[in-house]
Amino acid sequence: MTEEIDLITFDAGGTLFDMVPTRDEVFVDILTKRFSNLNDNLVASALRRADREFDNEFAAQDGKNEDAFWRRYDGFVFRDLGVTDESGTIHKDLDAAFTEMIPKVESWKAFPETKMALERIRARDFKLGVISNATDLTKRVLDNLDLTQYFDFVLVSEEVGCRKPNPEIFRLAARKGRTSPNRALHIGDKLAVDVIGASRAGMNAILLDRTSVYEDVDCIRARSLDIFPAFI
Repeated sequence: MTEEIDLITFDAGGTLFDMVPTRDEVFVDILTKRFSNLNDNLVASALRRADREFDNEFAAQDGKNEDAFWRRYDGFVFRDLGVTDESGTIHKDLDAAFTEMIPKVESWKAFPETKMALERIRARDFKLGVISNATDLTKRVLDNLDLTQYFDFVLVSEEVGCRKPNPEIFRLAARKGRTSPNRALHIGDKLAVDVIGASRAGMNAILLDRTSVYEDVDCIRARSLDIFPAFI
């Protein structure tokens, strides 16, 4: 693949960095305080199934009016776990926790292998970029984590006016990288948003499936960024 690739782009959240505490840890904390029969593994498994079930619908969100979507998502998780939230208080508690955490730069931490993987890929003279469905928070987090130095450009949807999986944002990335889509590779953690979106733009794509959400999918998958320096 190396001889055919000039540009490698990455999703941001869930690919390069994650929340602290993580999404799973927030769910576990809130749910296990209310239901003594639940544990970390049960909650994590329910979240994996919800991620797979709602992958396509997640890709259709606009980043603005998403409360109805997250109510459906949470409801699926609750039903999967055999618990009820008739008053809506659990959903409200989850929403409040994430609303407080997500906008804070300090809520985000690079995955352990991120810097080393980027250093090794960068050393091979690929152009590198970020494509994120987000606000300028992505750029501030990259700066805070000392990751900006590895990238030739960072595209965030709020600034460019389109979101993944719209092929145009991937084509824009290819233009930024001064190459054609077929000579670019995108790495991200969502099937519909990242892999299908990039593929429709004519890019190569690899699914970063850290928690084995997409075991049923026939595409190139990886569990960690640390395999990429050797793979490409």
